[in-house]
Amino acid sequence: MLFPILFWISIPASLICSVIGVLKNNHWLVLTGAALLFPISYYFNGSPSSNGLGIFLPIFQVVSAAAVRKGNKLWAWLFLLPAFLIVFWFIFVAVFYQFS
Repeated sequence: MLFPILFWISIPASLICSVIGVLKNNHWLVLTGAALLFPISYYFNGSPSSNGLGIFLPIFQVVSAAAVRKGNKLWAWLFLLPAFLIVFWFIFVAVFYQFS
């Protein structure tokens, strides 16, 4: 019972930490967001539709943290985009599956 609660809490916490990190120019918050996104990326990596690419999601956030450290916010936002897209797709599939 505790694992699903922590799993679903880590998803928005990861995205919120990453967004705040980019807005405040704090690369450590973006790295914390990458660490919080690791459980969902590991879970997504086991999905047949991901072809083993799910494990690369935290890497995008690590590169985003490097861009924040260098002061390039545009690249930081662009490297955060895959995490947002995959998370929203994952939530859409989970909710759509409940109602079909």
